Amino acid sequence: MKVFKILCATMILILGMFSGGCGEDSQNSGKRVVAVCFPNTTPSWQRNGDSLKKLLEEENFTVNVQFAGTVDEQKKQVSEVIESKPNCMVIGAIDSAAFADVLAPAKEYGIPVIAFDRIIFDTDALSYYASFDNEAIGDAMGLYFESALNLKNGGGPYNIELFAGGPADNNAHLFFKNTMAILEPYFKTGQLVCPSGQMNFDSVATADWNSANARTRMQKLLTQYYSDGKPLHAVLSPNDDIAGVILDEIQKAGKPSPLISGLDGDPAAYERIKAGTQTFTVAKDPDVLTAKCVRMIKAVVEGTQPDINDVKTYNNGVITVPAYLCTPQIFDKTNIDSAK
Repeated sequence: MKVFKILCATMILILGMFSGGCGEDSQNSGKRVVAVCFPNTTPSWQRNGDSLKKLLEEENFTVNVQFAGTVDEQKKQVSEVIESKPNCMVIGAIDSAAFADVLAPAKEYGIPVIAFDRIIFDTDALSYYASFDNEAIGDAMGLYFESALNLKNGGGPYNIELFAGGPADNNAHLFFKNTMAILEPYFKTGQLVCPSGQMNFDSVATADWNSANARTRMQKLLTQYYSDGKPLHAVLSPNDDIAGVILDEIQKAGKPSPLISGLDGDPAAYERIKAGTQTFTVAKDPDVLTAKCVRMIKAVVEGTQPDINDVKTYNNGVITVPAYLCTPQIFDKTNIDSAK
């Protein structure tokens, strides 16, 4: 009897230990917890994060959204989130090349990771990628300049200056590469002329997509190359925020608004298009992307296959990441009234 009591007590203790351990290792068991780690570097990221949280909560997910202003801050957030073992993670990386080591535990824990808008390099911990067709965006910009300046029919010569996005964002490279693939033949014929001579990505990139950096560069360009009355016919701007500061500096210099691009479909850009200062924007409708991302999250959490429409384009150096690419839309003065 004494031995029996000892065995019973031992079994109760062991069961208690296993019960406590399972609670710690499965703290999100039975829940639907999604962690979202986004930059706060531009207003669009804040809007996307807020929208994603709202849509997921409507689907009865528990959502933890965090914003970071620097790579180190975001890496710390991602590491802490992984240790909380959510059912799914969504990351908009400040630096596409900075998260390979940070994400390794996510694969170990079996946490699905979705890259939002920006691919993440050099890791096999990435499950899916949700974005817009970034190569198509670059094509659209180049084709718009080609058509608006009548380059196919010999239009020009036109003076143009080039701006690109942040070097740490792979999308910025894709936009610029595809746009320049269309415009480069016209530089060779002399129909397009870049007075500054700044034409490769490194010389025209805007660190961190920071519009203040673009403003400073635009001031220098105007002072050094256009103070003698030389006209500026066109500017390739990589997004709407940067287009706004470029136009502001051009206006201060007393020059007319050039043909200028934009990206994101910001409300301020829509107003500039209506006013006739900004020429066009390539709208990446956040509602389209966040809605698609929510459907992707639901699928991976529920153990089903999410919708994928690209399995070839986005090799991150380790794996080719299955992706869903949404379709962007161009808005200019001809259709701006239909923009949301």
